[in-house]
Amino acid sequence: MPSSHHKHAVTVATACMSADGTPDFALTTVAVSDEEAANGRHYELADAQLLDRGYEEPFVHFGEGEGPAFLLPAVREYLGLPPAHEAQTNPILVENR
Repeated sequence: MPSSHHKHAVTVATACMSADGTPDFALTTVAVSDEEAANGRHYELADAQLLDRGYEEPFVHFGEGEGPAFLLPAVREYLGLPPAHEAQTNPILVENR
């Protein structure tokens, strides 16, 4: 299978409205191929997840690497989430006997 069809996780930071109509930020992680990302599919998937979670339009999206370097860490801090490197799980080694 060509690598362009391999899906990878993309985190999207979004400026949006909460269900009560106040400005808010949200983070969404979606899985897309390189081709899908180039066509903006990650934004469509983020839209659907945000609507399911009760957020309202307008949505202003910034995918990983598309905004200033401080954006994703700042949104994570705003939302009370740990830094991305702390949020990742560490592999567990299991000894088979």
